[in-house]
Amino acid sequence: MVDKAFELIDQQLDKALTEQGFVRQNVSNKEDKDKVALYLNESVAYSMLYETNKKRFELRTCGMTDDGPNNEWKNIATWLFDPDNDTLKEAESIAADFVETVCGTQRRAIAQAAAKKRKKDEDGNVDPLFLMNRLVNVFPELREEIRDEREHYERFRGVTFAREKVVPKLQLLLRSGNEKQLDKLMEILSDVYNMGDLDARGLITVVILNSIEGDDIAKVEQKLTPELQKAWKAARHYKGKKIKPEKKKKEKKFVSDTLNSKGFGR
Repeated sequence: MVDKAFELIDQQLDKALTEQGFVRQNVSNKEDKDKVALYLNESVAYSMLYETNKKRFELRTCGMTDDGPNNEWKNIATWLFDPDNDTLKEAESIAADFVETVCGTQRRAIAQAAAKKRKKDEDGNVDPLFLMNRLVNVFPELREEIRDEREHYERFRGVTFAREKVVPKLQLLLRSGNEKQLDKLMEILSDVYNMGDLDARGLITVVILNSIEGDDIAKVEQKLTPELQKAWKAARHYKGKKIKPEKKKKEKKFVSDTLNSKGFGR
């Protein structure tokens, strides 16, 4: 009965939140006997769970960070549900209450305010550098390479960096058969594409994903969001075509170089 009740509530809650731009995530609970569903957008997370020991459904919410929910969960609705006595009729009531809660004027206002705050905090900087910093979660060695790039160039060379540093790592990952790491990478690319600027989106589709060949294309494509799947399909028309290169930027001058140019180092 718990499984059927959970599925019923999940379906109705998912439908209501999808209309608000939320995406349901597949998650697992450390406690196998408990059930959980997670719904995310860029600024707010909702979690619906059934606690077996306490025999109750809970609806919780928290804010979002670049890496996912901040885990500062706040309980906004609770319903007792005893599978030995309660039926799908009670589950319908719970679902209706949860849907009303997330669709209420106050909850919508809170979600919109959180979205505006997150957008302001990010200051529109979901750019190529932001993308590369996110990819450190998959390729830790990128951290030092990003630092080296920023130390030597006035402007981060997104296209060059992606081609020289990210693409080779992606190719190695595809050959390794590490599905878990590949899933994580494609999740990050999908997330950043959804909120990234034009430069970040171009890097994801034209440079990174377009480096994938043969049977790997279909394998990777199914791991992406529908939006990114569509964008990548369009970007494949540019595959093999010459793209205007980045203008070469002057390397940063270090103090010792400046002193030498003025004759103080001689």
